[in-house]
Amino acid sequence: MTNFTTKEIVYFNKIGPQNTKKAIECAVKRLREKDIKIVLVASSSGETALKVVKAMRDLKVKIIVVTLAAKCELIKAPGFSVEKNKQEKNFKELKKLGIQILRTSHALSGVERSVKERWGTAGPVLLLGDALRILCDGVKVGVEITVMAADSGLIPFGENIMTIAGTNKGADTVMIVKPAGMNNFFDFAIREIICKLIPEKVIHPPK
Repeated sequence: MTNFTTKEIVYFNKIGPQNTKKAIECAVKRLREKDIKIVLVASSSGETALKVVKAMRDLKVKIIVVTLAAKCELIKAPGFSVEKNKQEKNFKELKKLGIQILRTSHALSGVERSVKERWGTAGPVLLLGDALRILCDGVKVGVEITVMAADSGLIPFGENIMTIAGTNKGADTVMIVKPAGMNNFFDFAIREIICKLIPEKVIHPPK
């Protein structure tokens, strides 16, 4: 018996919502192994979440959508926009389908971003977020939404789950992770990267 496992990783060359379809296909393929029961989806407008729900309707998994905090500076980023009417319509549809939506403070910024804006200094949480962005923004977001969901009591600690996240619009990163919360963050583990964006550089939130 070998002490290693060989698995495929799909890499996306460019940022954009055109990656979403393939990312979801990768997620569905991995879920057919039937060892993952919970899927977390990062979705600001609900559009990506609805695509995920549709693609996974025949799979026995629980889908939880994690969206932006109520007042989030990301909505000012170039190329990033959330139409409120569209968001409300999509979220209403998700709730009709029985999908839980989590809106809470961002685990890897929160109060620390206010400190940075007021005093011009970044603390360890923002540095940690940028360190994860070296892999790609979807990796950072996948870790962040897991911590948010774990601390909200929506997912179990220590049980592998799937995260689906991306860069600006759409999805480009799918991972299997072992959750942890803010108080035990370094118990967190990225178990598998199923697909991810090849980043050019760290993309910072707007100042």
